[in-house]
Amino acid sequence: MEGAKAGMEAIVESLTSGITSAGLFGTVAQIMPFIVIMIGFAFGYKVLRKVVKGASKGKANI
Repeated sequence: MEGAKAGMEAIVESLTSGITSAGLFGTVAQIMPFIVIMIGFAFGYKVLRKVVKGASKGKANI
């Protein structure tokens, strides 16, 4: 098998040739709406839990 790289060289070469900035940012752009929605949901859930916890103790603060 002349010309074939083995071991770590082959792994590094396949990673550097397979990952491009266009491909990486294309994937990030596709998942960004999901990430934004999840952050908004987590913030809203945290505020809601704080309000419910305060209401059960008779406190009215946010």
